[in-house]
Amino acid sequence: MIQEPLIFLGILIISLIMSRFFLSDRAGPFKPIALRLFFIGVIFHELSHALMSIVVGRFPDHFEVKWRDEESRAKRSPHGSIDLEKPPSFLQALVIALGPLYISTWLIFLLLFQVILNPIFDPIIKTIAIFLCLSLLITASPSTGDLQYVSYSFRNAPVYSFYQIFLVALSILILWVFLVFTHITFFLDVFYYFVIAGIYLFLKFSFIGIRKLIITIQSRDFTKPSKVRFKRFSRKHYKPKKPWKER
Repeated sequence: MIQEPLIFLGILIISLIMSRFFLSDRAGPFKPIALRLFFIGVIFHELSHALMSIVVGRFPDHFEVKWRDEESRAKRSPHGSIDLEKPPSFLQALVIALGPLYISTWLIFLLLFQVILNPIFDPIIKTIAIFLCLSLLITASPSTGDLQYVSYSFRNAPVYSFYQIFLVALSILILWVFLVFTHITFFLDVFYYFVIAGIYLFLKFSFIGIRKLIITIQSRDFTKPSKVRFKRFSRKHYKPKKPWKER
């Protein structure tokens, strides 16, 4: 479970270094190729944002990827963006921002071990896979706009953001204690994230239910006797007339 975050950290550092180098003037004659690789990577980057936004329940209503700068049409500056139907919370914005890093890391290792290092594929397919890996590496890290959006989501509701951080930390602690006592290990590290998400949702809705129960108890006046409520569609009982009372 600890190895995968370290791999993500390594991919993040490599992505930051490669993007700074290949998109600067120091790339020299390789900059035109780097821009085209960056454009392909931007497509995967924005698709990852869109996929993770759907996972967290915030569906995108706008998706775009552009090759040139909007202000100066002559300048080649690949970029893209997505717009969401509803503004996400801090945790949702964080998951969406880190989506390209997570998905790109899995795709890079999939292409590396299943295609590039696999002798059954032709050199042309391996070459294409290498270029795709480079594209993913250049654009795997969150952009400045992604980090600003996460910061905005946190500042928009700081109390609820801290509450989400507390629930995530508590979910990780519960999973860690459970694994220590049961000695259970998952085959893939991704299952740990699924379990943490499940514990998080369980705690979230449990606290919501407890809060509603407390509000209901506090709003009830126990000094007054409870009224008997009859069902709306209950059948009336038939009472036969007593003939001796009619006389």
